This record gives sequence, structure tokens and C-alpha cells, in this order.
Amino acid sequence: MDTPHRQALDRLPALLQRWLPGQAHALAHGPAPAEGSPALILHLGEQRLRLEVKGSDHIGGLATAAERLAALQNDGAQPLLVVPYMGPTARAWAAARGLSWVDLSGNAELHAKNIHVHVEGQPNRATRPGRPSHAFTPRYSRVPRLLLIDAARWWRQRELAAEAGLPPGTVSKVVQRLEADDLLDRDDKGALRARHPAVLLDAWAQHARFDDHCIRRFHAVGRSGPDVLKRLADKLATTDLTWAATGLAAAWQYTAFADFRLTTLYVDRPPPDPEALGLREVERGENVRIVEPRDVGVLMGREERGCWCAHPVQVYLDLLDHPERAKEAAEDLRARRLRWSDR
Repeated sequence: MDTPHRQALDRLPALLQRWLPGQAHALAHGPAPAEGSPALILHLGEQRLRLEVKGSDHIGGLATAAERLAALQNDGAQPLLVVPYMGPTARAWAAARGLSWVDLSGNAELHAKNIHVHVEGQPNRATRPGRPSHAFTPRYSRVPRLLLIDAARWWRQRELAAEAGLPPGTVSKVVQRLEADDLLDRDDKGALRARHPAVLLDAWAQHARFDDHCIRRFHAVGRSGPDVLKRLADKLATTDLTWAATGLAAAWQYTAFADFRLTTLYVDRPPPDPEALGLREVERGENVRIVEPRDVGVLMGREERGCWCAHPVQVYLDLLDHPERAKEAAEDLRARRLRWSDR
């Protein structure tokens, strides 16, 4: 029996006793599915819940678990995800799909007939020293970026390495991590692509942090956000900088969803003379942010949309961390420009 199952068997009974005092409950092994570990069944009063126990809250693995649980629902047992700790992004992902879950750190969103358990605020008991390992570091994310930009294509690893500008060994490591999180499919020749592009995007969003970039704040004269963006685009066109708008400025170019005040631009290197671009550096109250990214992969797939804009995948990820109406704009951009056919 693997460690996550052992942890669930050890920890869940005490948590259920705390959350549902006096409620009869028992954990038992159920019939094993065609693949994977033996099933755990939670008997909660007269109800049965089929547990899918995962070793982390990585969204790729949760999506696979949810699919497996949905396929087994005809046995009358309700689905329940169990993880060591459910982070905020994974919680939002589960809520959007109506999935019940508990974590072994003591948090829960469990809904069954006549039973509703909501617990939050318990710290992560599953933290480990050092940085967590995943496939979405700034440099590694060139690989999932290509898989989403051309999601229908079956990629060979050497092709990914060539287009991402990464050593083959690095690409191999990223691919291994994506496969470990159930995010990839392979054909009979070994080529690969995203199993579910939308799930891959959600998994990336779980780790994306816009504030990790080097951000400089400026004020520029202009009647509006679009006016400031146009003035900057005209001046940048006379330089040899590689750049692209992101955030609400790019969302406006793609969908015209909402007007904006703050213009955010990625540049491949710092502008040598910001004043020549009409920019005055400020500590607060900025209406322009010039961003030197941790990896220039953010500029891959940029599109000309009246001005250079980062690819919609990058714009979507950035909007999740931006102010104003950014989160609404992110959902609008996703609905219009990031619609992949189901596999």
C-alpha cells in the first residue's frame, strides 16, 4: 500500500470524529478499479463515499482522479478527493467542478446527503524543505507553453528542445514531470501532446507568479490606457527591443473586454533610456509597468494585434495576478481564445 493511502487510513478517522462527532463512520477497502491502488470506501452513516487518494494537490493528478471517480459513480458511492494539503488554486478548481475533498492537514469541503463540512485555515502539514519540484519554473515552462500554443500537434522531444531552445536533457526532465502529473498523452511512436490542454493550463496557473518578475513602475502621459499603449508601441517600434503587452492591455487588444488604466509590457532587456519612451519612474501611482521576465520564454508565440501582445496563454496567466477587472478579463479571454477541443 502506498504512503498516501497509509496516511489517509491513519489520519482521516480522527478528522472525521472532530468534524462529525457522534456520526458513525468507517474506512474500508473496496473493489479495486481496473488500474491503480485498491479503492478506499468511507462509510458515513448510511452513505458510501469512494475516496481517490493523491500524494499532492497538483491539478493534473486531481483531474485524472476526478475522471476515474466519475466513471465509477454507477456503483452508488459518491466521489471524494483526499490529498495531504489542498492549496487555494486547487480548492477553486475543485469548487468550480462541484468536487468534494478533504486534506490530511485538517481542511475540507465535503458535501453529501444531509452532511456538509467546510473547514479552512489549517496550515499545511505536508510541507517539505526546499522548493517544490514541478514543470512550470520560468525556464521549464517553455515546454508546456509550446504544448498549449500548438495543442493539436504531436511533438517529439527533440522538436520541443529545438523550438524551446532548451537542452534535450532539460526537456526530458520537464516531460517526466508532466507525465508524473498525468498531463501528457503519447502516441504509438512516442510523440506527445497535452492530454487535456485546459487541465495543463490550470496546472500551470497553480504555479504562475507574476510578481516573481523584475517589475519597474512608470508614469506616462496619455488620455487613457489605450492611448498610452499606442504611444509606447509607436516609440518602441523605433528601438531594437523585443517586447509584448500583457495583462489588461493585451486583453483589450484580443477581446476589447474592458477598458484599462494600467499598461504592462514585457521587454527582453531593460530600456536603456526610459525617458525617450515618455516614461517617468515612480514608486507608486504608476500607469505603466515595464517587466523584465525571469525567462524570455514569455515572449514566445507573441502576436501582432495592433501592437505586439504576449500569446493568450501568457496573458491569461498574468491576468490572474493583475488588478482592476483582470480576473473577469481572464475568463473572457479564456472563453474566446483558449478553447481546445476535448480529447
